[in-house]
Amino acid sequence: MAKKSSPVGTSVRQAIESKRAASPDYREAQDRLQPFEQLARVVIMRRGRLGLSQQDLAARMGTTASVISRIESGQHRTSTETLRRLGEALGGRAVVGFEFGSARQPDRELVQL
Repeated sequence: MAKKSSPVGTSVRQAIESKRAASPDYREAQDRLQPFEQLARVVIMRRGRLGLSQQDLAARMGTTASVISRIESGQHRTSTETLRRLGEALGGRAVVGFEFGSARQPDRELVQL
């Protein structure tokens, strides 16, 4: 039986990389969720800068705090309508788009929601 090593004493990054190397399923799930986690970080940071609670942000959007919690968990898809309302509630606007061509010099087409 293979000995499992403890993650104690390693950084979070090292533990994640170890899991990614060992598990294709973990790697796939992490890659699939990455955009939602990035969105969650933006929302959390902006909400913090504005001094808003999840309930405050929900009220600005006309929704519930549980919707904000799901967005901030980084584990759920969000509709374009919710992104539009979220952008407005955070004092900005949501923009989505596509990149074409090379990754180094992409041609971007963006649309404001």
